[in-house]
Amino acid sequence: MPTEPRHPRFHAGPKLLLLATAITGLAGTAHAQTTTDDTAVSPSTRPAETEQGGDIVVTALKRSTSIQNTPLAITAVTGQTLGTMGITDSTSLARVSPGLVVRESGFSGSRLTIRNIRAAGEATVGLYYDETPVIGSAGVNADAGGTTPTIRLFDVERVEVLRGPQGTLYGSSSMAGTVRMIFNKPDLETISATVAGQMSDVAHGGVGFQNQAMLNVPLIDGKLAIRAVGFYQDSPGYIDNITLGQKDINGQVSKGGRLMLRAEPIEGLTIDALAVIQDQRGSLNDYYLAAGAYKTTYEALEPLSDKTRLYSGTINWDLGPVTLTAIGSHAYRNFNYSYDFSSFFRTFGALYPVGSPNYIAFNSQAPSVANSPQITKTDSAEARISSSGHGPLQWTAGFYYSNRDGDFQSNIVRVNPGNGEILPITTSTLLGQRVITDQLKQTAGFGEATYDITDRLSVTGGIRYFHYSRRVTGAVTVPDPIVGFVAGPATDQSSSENGWLYKANASYKLADRVMVYATASSGQRPGGVNQTVGLPASLQTYASDHLWNYELGLKSMFFDRMLTFNADVFQIDWQNMQTSGTLPGTNFAFIANAGKARVRGAEVEATLVPLTGLQLQASGSYIDAHLLENQANQTLVAPGLKGDPVPYVPKVTVQGSVQYSWALNPNIKGLLRSDVYYSGSSWTEFRHTSAFQRELPAYTTIGLRAGISGTDDDWSVALFANNLTNSAAIVAKLSANAFGGLDKVRAISITPRTIGIDLTKHF
Repeated sequence: MPTEPRHPRFHAGPKLLLLATAITGLAGTAHAQTTTDDTAVSPSTRPAETEQGGDIVVTALKRSTSIQNTPLAITAVTGQTLGTMGITDSTSLARVSPGLVVRESGFSGSRLTIRNIRAAGEATVGLYYDETPVIGSAGVNADAGGTTPTIRLFDVERVEVLRGPQGTLYGSSSMAGTVRMIFNKPDLETISATVAGQMSDVAHGGVGFQNQAMLNVPLIDGKLAIRAVGFYQDSPGYIDNITLGQKDINGQVSKGGRLMLRAEPIEGLTIDALAVIQDQRGSLNDYYLAAGAYKTTYEALEPLSDKTRLYSGTINWDLGPVTLTAIGSHAYRNFNYSYDFSSFFRTFGALYPVGSPNYIAFNSQAPSVANSPQITKTDSAEARISSSGHGPLQWTAGFYYSNRDGDFQSNIVRVNPGNGEILPITTSTLLGQRVITDQLKQTAGFGEATYDITDRLSVTGGIRYFHYSRRVTGAVTVPDPIVGFVAGPATDQSSSENGWLYKANASYKLADRVMVYATASSGQRPGGVNQTVGLPASLQTYASDHLWNYELGLKSMFFDRMLTFNADVFQIDWQNMQTSGTLPGTNFAFIANAGKARVRGAEVEATLVPLTGLQLQASGSYIDAHLLENQANQTLVAPGLKGDPVPYVPKVTVQGSVQYSWALNPNIKGLLRSDVYYSGSSWTEFRHTSAFQRELPAYTTIGLRAGISGTDDDWSVALFANNLTNSAAIVAKLSANAFGGLDKVRAISITPRTIGIDLTKHF
């Protein structure tokens, strides 16, 4: 019997409008103190975000510089802007920076891509929350880059997107760029608080709720303070399971918080401690394309749970000529997801006569799921010394260490055919199991220096020595020959590598606010070990891939800073690419080195403020990434050929926004904003003749926002609409034997139209 949706369905738009109208009427007598429609920043930290004239201050070079004086392709967005755009985690960051693509993995997390450097394996984009590197779980397929965790962005100072290799300062997995989330720090002198709430209605689904709060308390005036952040989010599902008669099956609940402590016991010494806790429960967002948008015919439910913990401590000691920095962090992630595996057995069973032994053998294992429990622990440390004077030479040098340990399982488990729920694991319900452990250790020493030859000409050089070692063990503990879980001795494989990364940069100021720069920089990411059953010995290990980036850029401001215009062009030569493959006749993925690619592109960002209160912003990228040679690896299914485009990355992306704010009366301001995002088409495989090749069509999304706030900015109310046209744009398609044949294409779409209301109050 069909179950009821988790939330009653109704058209929230009129109800939200009535609520907003009532609040607007009450607001006429209110007084206020914060930025229009600010849902992400506290007043106490806002002045530190910008220099005089509105130029954002960034720390991309591990020292403070204004963004327009930083000879680097970088986009920085303040927490206030993130709130206005409705961006609450990293999955929506593609809307803020050219050259950045973020795709949901379909399991738990997402894959970040910069400048179309995308491939299976370790991440190609480094992700940092404050000073803590956050790495995905390698899993049984060694694809850590596809499971990057998403952590809530509330009470954030800014986000920095660094495009191009950042190897010398940020190391491996920053071969294409780095994304940095910088949280607001405790204020040592002022008690402050923020509360924010949201109610929204999702088309094809139901009503969602979101609550967030921040409290900042000085414990010792000017010396010690604490800052606490908490959130709870209930996101409605919008996918219906036709087979099981269940609606809105992909709802998710997320909750968590952040606790920060800052101490300044003596002048120049700052100690920061951070703890982040986040728990998520729900279901996967994929569905069978043949069933129609937001519908599926899975025989099993696909639950997921994700627990993330981050702990870090940072010491900065300004000694005058130099600053010493020490960072230590621990990251823990425990997540478990399951996806329907029934169609695999049904499809292969249908190849045999009804009632035959093979027909019975395959169908006897359905319905079932592939279940993947994963635990990953990462410890990292960095120590560096930086110049802090104002002379012509500025430099940074340091040492880095990290150790990541992972324990993973791949289980085939029976489900209840009546409701699709996974049965408790017993000897009769566990059809097959293999276990894997994965340890990755990395060490590095690095240095970078900038010298001002004149007041207009500067040169920079950087170098990094790296070493990594990897050990992977695996065993089939419960054989299941039907899916390839063949009994055999446990395996234990290791690999290691070392090398150098380089950076050279020159910048020249044509005028006070016009700078050109040229950069050559290299990047790499670690290789590893495959634990794929039946893989030839020659493919059990794979090496790191690496690249060189050559770039010319312009940074400029005109008409008394009314117009900001930044642009760059680049070429990337990518060698020894890590490529995902599947053994013919099986559903086991592995990674191999095969081929090289060239990436050429251009990125543009422009902001125009023609009059007070009106801001026009646009950015975009054109990036052509294709193979320079055939992927000469006979074990790959349909390897790429010379000229094939890199999968899953569009050539063209464009973002634009218009925002206008004005005084409605002496106490209230109004705000109107519209955002547009366009993504060009892409493909799911290298070779167009591959039977698994699928096109991801181009799509456009539109967002609208209208709100009011106090002129002194301590409250705000806003109505919003995301994906205004209710596009069902598909951002991923998966078609492989593991999912039951070529006709069983799994799709992931963007969230349907969402209409809602935000309320924020600062104290």
